Amino acid sequence: MSKLSKNQKGMAQLYVIIAVIIVLAAGGVIAWQATKKSTPTAPSNTASANTATVSSACLKAYNDSSLCAFAEHTKIANQQYVAIGTATSGTGTTSTFTVSNDGKGNTEVIYGSNGQEISSISLGGITYIQEGTGTTWLEYSSSTSGSATVAPNPTSGFDLNFNTATPVGVTVTKEGTSACGSLTCYGYKVVDVSTPTTTAYVYFDTHDYLLRHWTSNDTTTGVSVNLTFSYHSVTIAKPSPVQQITT
Repeated sequence: MSKLSKNQKGMAQLYVIIAVIIVLAAGGVIAWQATKKSTPTAPSNTASANTATVSSACLKAYNDSSLCAFAEHTKIANQQYVAIGTATSGTGTTSTFTVSNDGKGNTEVIYGSNGQEISSISLGGITYIQEGTGTTWLEYSSSTSGSATVAPNPTSGFDLNFNTATPVGVTVTKEGTSACGSLTCYGYKVVDVSTPTTTAYVYFDTHDYLLRHWTSNDTTTGVSVNLTFSYHSVTIAKPSPVQQITT
């Protein structure tokens, strides 16, 4: 426990950035969840979703098979992926993070900012924490994990489904296609009237309709966040060496 207490002050600014990331990510999720029950600005159907099951109700609401195909592939917690991203504060401080998810409820998260770094692994109900340049991981059982200073997962709320009823006021605009790595992606601009100075962009590929890139920028606070997703086999293993925390 003493190890965490010594480093918490030095990590303060990093946690502020992390909190901002989670707030913005949640905003993006709300925006996408709102689309089914709200009245978005969406273009007419311009592409065929040949490789995806498309909801007839979604097609009726949007007349956009690309968007509706994406709607069928947005529960990324069930996917094996690695998300790499950055967050920039209003003062120009940049933080980096990497999130690995094995699709089985286990994750590994690494955050860094201003020379400080924290890593956390959630595996089978056990939490492991490593800070700074130390090699020992602190192991918390399910009963003691509440006292752990974990690196929050900014992708944990990305259940970008179209099934949650939320207030109207979300505008979704198709921006066309663009390159996303070696793939081609559809891009959509998302604006929520409740946060008018924040604009998010969601990009999903034209073949598998999987989320590939997500950005958000707030012109008032100056905070921007970028996330890039790749999908491949992910294994989350127990780290070593570990020190068990019992209180």
